Amino acid sequence: MLSYMSVSKNESFVVTGHINGVILTHRVWEASNGDDWSSLFMENVREFDSIGGGEDGSQITILELHHVGRMRYILSAGASGKITVYREDGTIYGSVLPVSKPIAFLKQRLLFMTETGAGSLDLRSMRIRESECEGLNHSLARNYVFDATERSKAYGFTSDGELIKILLLGDIMNFKCRVRSKRKVDIDEPLAFQAIKGYLIIASQDKVLVYNVSAQHYARVSVPRLVFSAGLDEIRSSFLNRQVVDLGTNRRTIIPLIGSDREKLVVLGLGGGYVGIYRSNLPVFKGEFNTMLWTSPVLFFILFLFGAWQFFAKKKEALTSWGPDDSFTSASGTVGDRPFADTSSRNADIGEMRGGGVGGSSGAGGGLRGPTRRYASPSRYTGGAGSSFRPSSVDPNSRTTSVDTNFRTASDLKFRGSNLETAGFSKRRESLFANSQVVDDDN
Repeated sequence: MLSYMSVSKNESFVVTGHINGVILTHRVWEASNGDDWSSLFMENVREFDSIGGGEDGSQITILELHHVGRMRYILSAGASGKITVYREDGTIYGSVLPVSKPIAFLKQRLLFMTETGAGSLDLRSMRIRESECEGLNHSLARNYVFDATERSKAYGFTSDGELIKILLLGDIMNFKCRVRSKRKVDIDEPLAFQAIKGYLIIASQDKVLVYNVSAQHYARVSVPRLVFSAGLDEIRSSFLNRQVVDLGTNRRTIIPLIGSDREKLVVLGLGGGYVGIYRSNLPVFKGEFNTMLWTSPVLFFILFLFGAWQFFAKKKEALTSWGPDDSFTSASGTVGDRPFADTSSRNADIGEMRGGGVGGSSGAGGGLRGPTRRYASPSRYTGGAGSSFRPSSVDPNSRTTSVDTNFRTASDLKFRGSNLETAGFSKRRESLFANSQVVDDDN
């Protein structure tokens, strides 16, 4: 049985598969009868087409809904193992027979678990790929259910009486199935598996077992841990009266009914047309996330980005470590059409300027130096006559007659300030701390 929402408000569709191979669609809606009362109504909408005019007639064991854009497809599998795909209006889209019998479908992935391994269905070509599960050791699986939180995990029960955990990774073209853990359990078949957030629920004909699959202990050992178990008779007595508790002995020959919304709600069949609804208040731990984070591809991508950032940061630091004096244009030659100056004469000039204080100011310049290069000095300042910074005739002049008159040595270089006073104003010279009286502006 499966259900999906309708485009109309307060309306849903329920698809049911029956033991004679018939698939029916029902419409369920809620209508108001008064001010504060509302009733639930249900009607049969259509019956799905059958292959060969209903000659197959095998019991429907799996019903799954698959969305492709706005289209809805319903996948069904019977006791014979044949997979039939229906459109939403009940017409047949296609059918295919796998080698191994399907047991459970992975939602929206077209991957499914089989008795011997896993398989995938290509909806366009209606072709099936199958592979065996590593670690199953040729035992047959009886039941499977996928985890409510992590869809790649599945829990099952084998013909050897083992509770197994399966990892199903990949897509329909390339997938891989592997057994992660096994545990021997003492429980009689037939069984019904269901999953809610953090827990696995197994129902048999006489009891219900609840396993924790999210605790830190489970994350370390990777095996579901039994939390508690309760007998069906005890559960029935909490819902029903004693007169209806005894429902006959034939209840031990049917498959128990159990369902959930994969969140918190659990629906359990009590027999005799009665069902019990529970809302789980069991704690859900997230210790498993910390263990899988270190192996997730997202972590490796983050580490790669951090390493790349460190590399380029250090490279930029190495490039910016060149000072303003360490120019990249110090080499002679040309690069493309841009010429670079020859630094041989520049180095000689730097050496001459640095050695001027030691070798004196003679024109020869010493035996270790070549002929000096002279630079023309700016013309003498011709400002007003009031400037007090002109050199006098008594200033020492160490220049020889052979030296250019425009060249000045370090002793001749004196500061010459500009004449800030124009001819239109009278010249006034007063000391900074003159003994002048304070003038009151108010007077």
